[in-house]
Parts: sequence; C-alpha cells; structure tokens
Amino acid sequence: MNSLHEHGFQKFPDAGLLVSSRGRGWSGLAAELRAHPSGKIPDICSSKTEITFAVRGTRDGTVVRRGNGNLQVTPSRSGTIWLCPKGVEEDEISITEAIPEVLHVYISDEQIDTLSAMASRPVAFDASLYRAGLEDEFVRQICLRILAEIREETAGGETLMEHLASVLLTHICGRYTEHHAAASRIGGPVGALDQRRLKRVLEYIQDNLETDLTVAEIAAVACLSRHHFARAFKAATGQSPNGYIGVCRINRALSWLSTSDMPLAEIAFACRFSSQSAFARAFRRQLGRSPGEYRKESFFAPRAISAVR
Repeated sequence: MNSLHEHGFQKFPDAGLLVSSRGRGWSGLAAELRAHPSGKIPDICSSKTEITFAVRGTRDGTVVRRGNGNLQVTPSRSGTIWLCPKGVEEDEISITEAIPEVLHVYISDEQIDTLSAMASRPVAFDASLYRAGLEDEFVRQICLRILAEIREETAGGETLMEHLASVLLTHICGRYTEHHAAASRIGGPVGALDQRRLKRVLEYIQDNLETDLTVAEIAAVACLSRHHFARAFKAATGQSPNGYIGVCRINRALSWLSTSDMPLAEIAFACRFSSQSAFARAFRRQLGRSPGEYRKESFFAPRAISAVR
C-alpha cells in the first residue's frame, strides 16, 4: 500500500496530511485525509484510480479541473465527490478557497485486476470515469466509513477495508464504466435521453455555442417538449441544459485565452456575454480569478487563430 500513498504525496505536495492509512495493513485501497490550500495543483498524470470526498468543504469555493481536455467546475461543498481513473492527464486543478478536510481514497491496481478477472470482460477504467459532483449516497456512505476507520482504528479494520474496496469498486464499475454504458444503450436510466438523441443534442450545442441558445430550441432538436427535454437531459448528463451550455462556453473561453491573443471583449461576445465586465464576473465566480489573470498563468504562448469556431 505504500505505492498508493506515494501517489498522494506526488499529486498533492502542498496539501497538509491530517491522517493516513499508511502502516495499517489495508489491502485493496489506501486513504488519506488532507487539508487543501487555495491555488493550483501541479499538472499530473494520475497513476492510481482515486475517489475524492470533501469531508468539510466550503460555502462559495469551487474546484476547477481539466483531465484529457474535459473541463469540470464543481462547488467544493461538504459531501462533494470526484472520480479520477488511472492514466488521466490532469493539466489543470485549481482550488478557489481552502478546503479544510478532503478524503482521498486510492484503489489498488490489483483490486481492479481482480474485478476484471471476475467480470465477463476486462473492466475499462478509462477517461469516461473522470467525473465530478457525483450524487451517489452509496459512495458517500462508504467514504464516511473509511474516514471513521482512519481516524480511529478498529480491531477488524483490515478485513473491513478489504471488503469495502471490493464493494466500492464493483459499485463504480456497475454504475459509471463501460459496463453500465452498454446497458444504458439498450435501455438507459429511466426518463433519460437515449444515446442517439443525446449525441445529436450535444453536437448541436457545440456547433452553436456562439448563438443565443435556448432550451426550447435544443428541445426541438431532440423532438421533445421543453419541460420533458430539460428533465431527460439532466437524467442523462447530471446537469441542466443551461448549466451544461455554461460550462461549454467557459471551456471555449479557456481555450481562446490559452492559445490566442484574441481580445477579451471579443471572447466575451463570442461566448454570448452582454459585456466584457459580465464575462469577467462570471469567469471569476467560477474559476476564482479574472480572464486576464488566467491568460497570464497559462503555460501556452499566445498565438493567433484565424476565426472564431
């Protein structure tokens, strides 16, 4: 289990370690409770599959992270859950407000191999498992039990953690990996958009981000009423249509800020904000800093792009 703890020290060098399972003899998983300061976490390619749980979060803070190009902006409130599979290239993790207590649970490769051997086909813990803001009470309760064990060791702790590692991994596999996706393509979650309509809707949103998209307009693409579409979209993606559009627009703005010298006013207009100041306020609210500050922090040298896309 030492290699699992080494992953935590490599990924979170500035986060204070409050308590750890190191030396407990656990198998299948390891856990650490850390205090995260505000600021940026160094870029890293995750070497372990990780479940992160905000034990004591913040009221107004957010966590901004981007793995394999997938941007996620999530409130860092108590109870928030993030997933990160092994092999995801995280090129940005920013914390806008210090988070007092965060539980990190690292799953061993051996545990995943064991589950794959028991399954009908190998379990694909790939980039599709990169999730944020999960509403999953089962995972939350397991995290709370792991937290209790690292805070106060019990006589049966080793056996219990080995069992919880298997249960936790099996649950995640069944609900969030390609095994679940295959079942969703057949039937899908009750009330959710089917994969064909969802693909059409997401492509339409990406192609029309520079227009004044409305939920009614997108619902028409899905051939559904506005009310029915809004519920079905959230059931399929976990986000409201407007929330998803907002994240896509901020993601596009981040790309322009990092890879071009496009003026901020033009970016604001292209992202459908009423003014540059409105864009700056929304940007700071979600990422904790201004567009100009983000551009200065970018690792990419500005270069012109020929057209807004």
